[in-house]
Amino acid sequence: MKSRLIIHAGFAKCGSASIRTALFQNFRKLQTDNVFVFDKDLRIARTAADLVGTPIWSLEQARKKSQKLAQRLGAEIAAVSKRKGDHVAILSAENLANPGMAELFMNLDSEFDMDVVFYLRPQLQWVPSAWKQWGLKTGVPLGDFVSQCIDARTPTFTRDIESWKATLPAANTHVRFFIPELLAGGNPAQDFFNLFGLSEKEFKFESEARNPSLDVSILHVLSKNPHLFSDVHDNRLTLALTRTLSKKFRSTNIQMLSAEQEARIEECFRDENRWLLNTYCSDADVDRIYQTHFMPRKADARYSDMTESELIYRCLGIILESIASSGGQSDTDKDRNQGQDPRPE
Repeated sequence: MKSRLIIHAGFAKCGSASIRTALFQNFRKLQTDNVFVFDKDLRIARTAADLVGTPIWSLEQARKKSQKLAQRLGAEIAAVSKRKGDHVAILSAENLANPGMAELFMNLDSEFDMDVVFYLRPQLQWVPSAWKQWGLKTGVPLGDFVSQCIDARTPTFTRDIESWKATLPAANTHVRFFIPELLAGGNPAQDFFNLFGLSEKEFKFESEARNPSLDVSILHVLSKNPHLFSDVHDNRLTLALTRTLSKKFRSTNIQMLSAEQEARIEECFRDENRWLLNTYCSDADVDRIYQTHFMPRKADARYSDMTESELIYRCLGIILESIASSGGQSDTDKDRNQGQDPRPE
């Protein structure tokens, strides 16, 4: 019997952080079940501490140098097999869906029982989420970012999935939609564990979103100050704000996209989304799912309808209220002072 290799290949902004967190939090239990995880240096992690960090940078360097990783990963798996016998090895990284990544693992599907898993979300959700993560840090207005995505047909879900299938034809391909009703447990982490026969009752999962958003007015002000970020990967300021602001200001409370932007996105990706749903979600009510999650939605308030002064005054009010209500302490500080561990279990 071959050892099993599971590659969680992304996509970015599609629940990857929650899956990585679940692997970290359940590290010891996974080991007892002979399930092992690759660390940020693409080695089999021996302790939970080895999983601090993500493999994305090691993978990106390998892609730039056109390195072949099959032998390297194979050697790691073989070393574990000598000690533990047949087992499961998991590599999880959101950038594995990027162009050129699949080629790094060529022929691994002939050595191992191999599964490749993709999580994707409706573009109506993905585009504003991607803007929050990358676009606003360069000062690009949301409307311009939407136009860029449409012109480039980004995200390229179908293209990247098909690239992996062509490169590793013997691997089992799983495409999962980041839609709660289609996921076991309603979230990607539990769904990922369930997909491979790992009972969700035996593991711990976070109840809150791993990457909570900031209030729309704060996002707007940040987008007007790109000098606060060293590059699109600089998350220091947003993480500090997330820790400091009151919980009620760490979620999107109005629709980010305008009705016109939503209509443009739906039209651009309509054929692709229909194909993806019919191909990978044929056992569900595809028409209902499409109408519910891929079509423009009604909204009582939208970011595009707010004026500059409304957004700035709202942001200022949030900051003042958060300072006053916390007495200078964040939720994390208050939990610590009360003897509570602020870290999720």
